[in-house]
Amino acid sequence: MAIAGQRFELDLDAPGFTFNTIDDATSSDLDTPLAVREIREHDAEAIPAAPSLKSSKSGFPEHKTRRNISTFKQRQQARPAPAQSSIPTRVEPSDRAIANHVGKKYGVDLESQQKAEISEENTRRIAEMSVEDIEEARAELMRNLNPSFVERLLKRANIEEDQQQWPEDNPNGGEREHHTGTILDSATLEDTSVPTLPADGELTGPSVHFPVPPRSKDEYVPLDPNDPTFFSELKSHYFPDTPHDPSSMTWLQDPTEEENQDSLYNPEKESYLTSALRFGFNGRLIPPKESLEIDVKEGLHHHGEAPSSAGYTIPELAMLSRSKLPNQRCIAYQILGRVLYRLGRGDFGPRGSELHEALWSVIEKEKPVEVMMAEANRQGGHASAKAHAIEALWLWRKGGGGDRGVLKPGQSMGR
Repeated sequence: MAIAGQRFELDLDAPGFTFNTIDDATSSDLDTPLAVREIREHDAEAIPAAPSLKSSKSGFPEHKTRRNISTFKQRQQARPAPAQSSIPTRVEPSDRAIANHVGKKYGVDLESQQKAEISEENTRRIAEMSVEDIEEARAELMRNLNPSFVERLLKRANIEEDQQQWPEDNPNGGEREHHTGTILDSATLEDTSVPTLPADGELTGPSVHFPVPPRSKDEYVPLDPNDPTFFSELKSHYFPDTPHDPSSMTWLQDPTEEENQDSLYNPEKESYLTSALRFGFNGRLIPPKESLEIDVKEGLHHHGEAPSSAGYTIPELAMLSRSKLPNQRCIAYQILGRVLYRLGRGDFGPRGSELHEALWSVIEKEKPVEVMMAEANRQGGHASAKAHAIEALWLWRKGGGGDRGVLKPGQSMGR
């Protein structure tokens, strides 16, 4: 339903912004696109149909090709073409590429020819040398070169000789025919030995390790970790053909009874060195008998002196505080700080007692406090290690032992 209204014309140039009414006779002059007209509703003759989309295999509308060129592409086409770079794009071929090209073109293998010339020159020089000169040159090479490097060179020389003896065209499939006519099968290859060169310079001939086929499932028997012969059978069971050093696996075995008896922290001893006393993560002194009963899962065992005894000595903590691994330094700083706090507070005896003075003497000798000071004053470095060093120094001063632990100029250990 239309609402009747009155049309008027506003004269902005007139004083007071006067307006003039417009009658229907002059309304035809306002039939312009910018004119505000009256809103009228029209009755729809038919209901418009819903838009239909073309179906596709993916379920999404198909891509529509643009016929008009975008503005961005028009600007790109309007730009002038870039100037050609003055840098030459042609790369000169290398000497090796030239040699390969010449060899393929004229049927000449320059690399083999060069190797032959070098070999002939070496043979000629060796023929001109006496036996004493050869021995002197060989001794000089043994002194200056790594024995393992010389061993690899000798193995490589033997392999190249074998490749020259075997023809390239092999009519026997997987087997190779030697120049004498004998067939070398896999069993013969496994027994082939290549001379090696030990540190003393003499040639020996151990067998070369060749891969062997895996064993069947029937031959596989799992090992028992609780078996006393577990470590000896570990190598023979899984790596029977690989050489090894038995001494490299001794750290995996438990200490023997003789090693426990000779331990500096053996509970049967009547006296102990101050440097052999062991401490836990909380800085508490661990008695010798208790250190043997602590489970290895507590993390207090290691492969230093007295591996059966749990805990860390002050010399071991001082050594860990100088480690290149930040996590080892953090553990050392944490334990040292708590030991220094207990020591200054008097948990190990009053000031002036025998144990109190002996522990301070060991600390002043190993100098872990100076190491922690250097860590705390370091510019940059590992943030956690620096934080643990600062905390340990704070505990050292908090416990009351700030006057001990660092020797002053001209001061000797033990005052």
